[in-house]
Amino acid sequence: MWLRAVLIALPLLVAVPTVAGLLQGRTEGTLQEVLYLIATAVLMWNVWRGSVWSWRITVALSMLTGMLVFMAGLLGGETLMQGLVISAAGLAFLLLGLFLVADGPVRRALEARWEARTHDLRRRRDGSPEGRP
Repeated sequence: MWLRAVLIALPLLVAVPTVAGLLQGRTEGTLQEVLYLIATAVLMWNVWRGSVWSWRITVALSMLTGMLVFMAGLLGGETLMQGLVISAAGLAFLLLGLFLVADGPVRRALEARWEARTHDLRRRRDGSPEGRP
């Protein structure tokens, strides 16, 4: 359950600027942001399927994005409230990345998925039938 929550929260967090811009009537850059959202969803799907590389990329991008967004909120906010909201989004990215690394239930779920994927890949490589190891 916690793994699903984290993997759903990341694309939702990526979608917030797009939705906010559309609500304010800004449509420039929407296509690029939608492509980012699709790429994020594909990455999350691969993490869910048990890809270790997708997990590593997700953690790295979450941390990098979190730091950059946090700093942008501190330095680039037009008002105090806008800066705080942007910095909070950066902290959310950082926390979600940390959950993928250090949270017990999330980590156990990831390790179970990695083991299942490794077992499945070995079975396919060796050509053994479904029911036999």
